Parts: sequence; C-alpha cells; structure tokens
Amino acid sequence: MTTKDSKNVSVYLLALLMIAFIESIVFSNGNVIFLLLGWGFLDYGYRKREKWTVISGAVLVVIALLTLWSVRLLVLAIILYILVKLWKGTPASEVFGDLQKPRARRSQGLWRNRLFSIQSTPFSSYEWEDVHIQGFFGDVYVDVTDTVLPKGASFISIRQIFGKIIIELPYDIPVRIHYATLYGGANLLAKGSQQLFNETVQEHDGYETKQPNDPELIITIFTWIGDVEVRRK
Repeated sequence: MTTKDSKNVSVYLLALLMIAFIESIVFSNGNVIFLLLGWGFLDYGYRKREKWTVISGAVLVVIALLTLWSVRLLVLAIILYILVKLWKGTPASEVFGDLQKPRARRSQGLWRNRLFSIQSTPFSSYEWEDVHIQGFFGDVYVDVTDTVLPKGASFISIRQIFGKIIIELPYDIPVRIHYATLYGGANLLAKGSQQLFNETVQEHDGYETKQPNDPELIITIFTWIGDVEVRRK
C-alpha cells in the first residue's frame, strides 16, 4: 500500500468515527451507552492494571460501533458501488485494483501474518531466517537455541494485538530488545516482571565481549494487550 493510499484510509476511518459520533448524539442512538460503558471499562482497567476489564471494554466498544446504522449504511454503500461499477461494464481489474494483479512469489518460510493463530519455531534444528510477523490474536513462540545465527545482526520483529510472546535465546548471543505496549506484562532477560501501561522498555545484554563480526540479535515487539517474556536457556 502506498503512502497516499494509507493517508486515504486514515481519512476514511476518521470520517467514519465522526459519523458514528454524530449519529449517537443527534439521533439518540441507545448504543452510545455501550460505547460509554466500554470506554469506562477501558479507563478503569488501564488504571487498575486489570487485563480482562480492558478486554471487556474493548469488546463493548467494538459491538457498539458495529451496531450503528452509519456503519451498516457505509458497508451497504460500498457493496452497491461495486455492483454498479460491474453492471456498467467496468473491468473488475479497475474496480478491485491491485487485488487482481498477480503477486510476486512469496517466501515459503516459517512465519505467516495471520489474524488468529499460535505460531512457533520447529521442535528440531532449523535454518535461521529473520522473523517479521504481525497478527491479531494468538501466541508466538520463538526458540533461537535450535538454530545458528549468521554473522552480523539478525532481527525479530513482532506486532501482535492480543496474545503472549515468548522468545528463548542462547547464553552467548548479544541481544537488544525494544518492547512497546498499551497494556501488558514484560519479563525481559530475568530482570523481573513489570506491568506496563502505554510504555516502552529497552534492554540489552551480552555486548561486553562482542567482536565486530559476531552474531547479534535485535528484537522489536509491539502489542496492544499482551505479555512478553524473553529468556535465555
């Protein structure tokens, strides 16, 4: 997706939120109660560090938005727009854009971007490849002790909305960790567990004896609600 397309999507989402807000206020939509209740749960859960209260609030907010007539009409308008374009003889390639273009061959590696899944490295030795994944809900387990890292920097980048992430490292690999979350727990390199609220944590270890061409691992993790554990074994 190009930068221009990303900006357009952001504008559309902002317009949708404004329409939903206007509907709730002007037409006295009863679903605004669930919206406010969900927001209250989110605020209380964040302040009290209660994960399931935060999740309950998020669910109420989503339900309230999906039951608004403005959202339903928007979906209907999109469907009608597509049908009218096709009925007038517009080629499907123009209507659906890049969806009809053949995709380049993708790497058949270990990791996939999935909405709902539990992903992990194999339980036997495997050839290392950098990890770059994102998902909505599920757990991720990465074991670096059953592979050999190449010289220089290797990368693990994980963006997960909900779920737990566990990464196991060998003792002799220098590592830098950057973890950001809206709400979650972190236990990094056995330095103690901590609860985070809209915070970032950075840790590094093993660089005292590192040589210029020695392997190193750079880990970047972002979650909305989830726990992260990075440990050596």
